[in-house]
Amino acid sequence: MTSMNFIGLDIHKKTISYCVKDAAGEVLAEGTISSTRQSLDAWMRTLCGPWTVAMEATMFTGWIYDYCSLMQPR
Repeated sequence: MTSMNFIGLDIHKKTISYCVKDAAGEVLAEGTISSTRQSLDAWMRTLCGPWTVAMEATMFTGWIYDYCSLMQPR
């Protein structure tokens, strides 16, 4: 069985910083991508197993929330 991965996003107008952790709290990946649908899509396709995302609420997060909701594995 694959365990849940937890992703934190720090969202800015031009960049998104991310940190991916497993259920034990071990950092699996971290980095920065540009705040575009194309970059977000390419990055999300690299994620393995089930995952959930937490993000801060700012004026730049609405479209990212909607897009992650559509792309989340079922």
